[in-house]
Amino acid sequence: MSSDERRRQAERVRFGRAFAAEQLPWFAPALFRCRILVSEAVRVAAIDLHYNIYWNPSVVDRIYEQHDHTRALSELAFLWVHEISHRLRQHGERAEALGVRGEAAARRWNVAADLEINDGRWRGLHMPQAYPGQRAAAYGLADGELAETYYRQLPAAADEVPDEGSGIHGQPRPWERGDRQRLSPLDEEILRREVARRTREAADSDVPGSWKEWAADVLGSRVNWRQRLNHRLSIALQRGRGMRTDYVSGRPNRRQSVYHPVLPPTLAGDRTANVAIVVDTSASMQAPDLQRALAEVAGVVRQLDAPVTIIPCDLQAYEPIRVVSQQEAFRINYLPGGSGTDMRAGLTAALKLTPRPDAVLVLTDGLTAYPDQPYALPLLFGLIGDGEGRQPPPTPPFRPDQVLVIR
Repeated sequence: MSSDERRRQAERVRFGRAFAAEQLPWFAPALFRCRILVSEAVRVAAIDLHYNIYWNPSVVDRIYEQHDHTRALSELAFLWVHEISHRLRQHGERAEALGVRGEAAARRWNVAADLEINDGRWRGLHMPQAYPGQRAAAYGLADGELAETYYRQLPAAADEVPDEGSGIHGQPRPWERGDRQRLSPLDEEILRREVARRTREAADSDVPGSWKEWAADVLGSRVNWRQRLNHRLSIALQRGRGMRTDYVSGRPNRRQSVYHPVLPPTLAGDRTANVAIVVDTSASMQAPDLQRALAEVAGVVRQLDAPVTIIPCDLQAYEPIRVVSQQEAFRINYLPGGSGTDMRAGLTAALKLTPRPDAVLVLTDGLTAYPDQPYALPLLFGLIGDGEGRQPPPTPPFRPDQVLVIR
């Protein structure tokens, strides 16, 4: 291939980038930070861990030859946004954290990562007709899940699945050698935050819900976290109380006269709220963190207008403490603990309470081991502060809406 042909193909790719930036300007910082490389070694397009994007020249030419100019630009723009989405979502790092190793696992993860980002519909962009991407429905799966969830649900990926490079699965590829740009972790984080900021400021109708959530996670949501905690706890309590109430016919319904001569059942069972709060009292929880945790206990008591049970926990669970008012929560000046951290011990103790709680809230700095499996009752995690090395609960088995950062 002559140098003139390579320049022509690179120019077409640059036109596609400009079209993408015009249609979706919030992606512009990432789009224009990428370095364009033409390589026949990739099937369609690929990206490495440092925002180098590799384009198959035959694919670029074919897209231009099969469509009018605008349609060709919209398809190339889709590929641009698709590839940088992998990096913005940090799929390469997430694959490493999940333990994705080997060729078969890399292909399977590549599909899972595609399913995560292909649920969005972008204004003015079109998925290439000749090179359609992966969709969750093709595997009988629902849209809106994380790549980690899809990875566990997918069968082994076929050999013909395109390899999109180390930017997706973290494993170096032969075409990624030579003179390439390298971004520092700080550069990448600044880039992600700028895209997230612009995404958050974009018109709501232009941004899919999954990207709004991504931007909120990167920047820290502007939504009042206490309102979110109250809302999620209320939902959890509704689910929990629903497990121990049912309709019975043993006593008359108080509105029986309305339905005469039908004899409707009546709702029976204890409907008061039973909440357990596991409080991390390990050595990594500093005094301000513990005070914040007790403030959240007081907030829950005030919201529910009902007692809660505190379970102090470090490596072991300590004697439960019943709190009946927010004043009592603020008057607590000592919680046992000070050793290592394993919130699973506190969760086990919560499950043994009588009566069994309708919902459990775990307040921790995140420096703990987490359960491998979900529990039969509603469970929420409140991560306190910005502790260095903090790890959120794994998703899966837990859902993102079960985790809340308390700032």
